[in-house]
Amino acid sequence: MHNVSYESPLSAQFQEYLELSAGFRPDYIASLGNSTEGSKAITDIAPEAPGLLKVIYGQVAGTSSEEEEPSLIEFIPGYRLIHIAEYKQEMQVLAGILEEKGHSAGGRVYPVLTNYGSDFICLWQREDGSEVICDLLNDFGDLVVMYNSPEKFLETLCEFYKQEAYFLDEDGFLDCDLIKEGEIGTELNPGAQYWSE
Repeated sequence: MHNVSYESPLSAQFQEYLELSAGFRPDYIASLGNSTEGSKAITDIAPEAPGLLKVIYGQVAGTSSEEEEPSLIEFIPGYRLIHIAEYKQEMQVLAGILEEKGHSAGGRVYPVLTNYGSDFICLWQREDGSEVICDLLNDFGDLVVMYNSPEKFLETLCEFYKQEAYFLDEDGFLDCDLIKEGEIGTELNPGAQYWSE
């Protein structure tokens, strides 16, 4: 384990999430790779990169789109953590979708998780400086707020494990109890559009 010079709350939460993930999937943390240059690499790609991305890529490299082991692909059900080597490319894909769908809400949008259908879970840095985590489905192109802040994103994901909304299915894929997930998501992120739909 490399030395993190400061332990921010986000950093501690991300570490907790990884440990909870490893409870089901012992090889998951190792599969994400060690990020020696990651936090520098992310600021090279995105100079204004938000804290969440620096925390993530300061600890791990991410999951390659080439990963084939079912239990290691997903960070949350249906989505993988973008590999640092593919980050620039995914930023372009995301920017293309937003442009094509005429997203004009301002601020900056950074991809965090993606799937094979080019849907994204992304961080939206709004013009007022606040940060929310949104769902962006390629077909619709709308940013739908899921988590009220990066901290709430990680806190809620940890709760999905702790309250057993997340589990492994018989094929080794990460799965979730949608009802439980919805209840936890709503409770921890009051007013977030995603959970109220």
